[in-house]
Amino acid sequence: MSQPTTYYHGGPSGLQIGEKILPPIVTRAATTADFGARGVCRTDRIYITTDYLAAYQFACLHPSGKGRVYVVVPDSPVVLDPDGKGSHSWECESATIIGSHRIRGKHIKALKKAVREEYGVRV
Repeated sequence: MSQPTTYYHGGPSGLQIGEKILPPIVTRAATTADFGARGVCRTDRIYITTDYLAAYQFACLHPSGKGRVYVVVPDSPVVLDPDGKGSHSWECESATIIGSHRIRGKHIKALKKAVREEYGVRV
């Protein structure tokens, strides 16, 4: 018997267990499409991953500066993210939060600093 797949979403803090994560076209929330990924990031989908570290990084880089990793259950079929390039990234219409993991502020600052130094971009 196989283990169920665990999906994560890195997003803004403040969402609660039982709440739905909806796409930016519905919520009008900032998205990576607003920060240089317009050609590869769909605003009518949300992005989830089976890789906790990937969700952690997206949460740390969230424009709010207060990210969180959510454990989610997709509400619709998941489709492999065509831009994922072999990663564990998936897209779907929405997902329901079933758990969350807090990220310490000092970890967010450290990751943003590393990205600035490595890539020369402001995050």
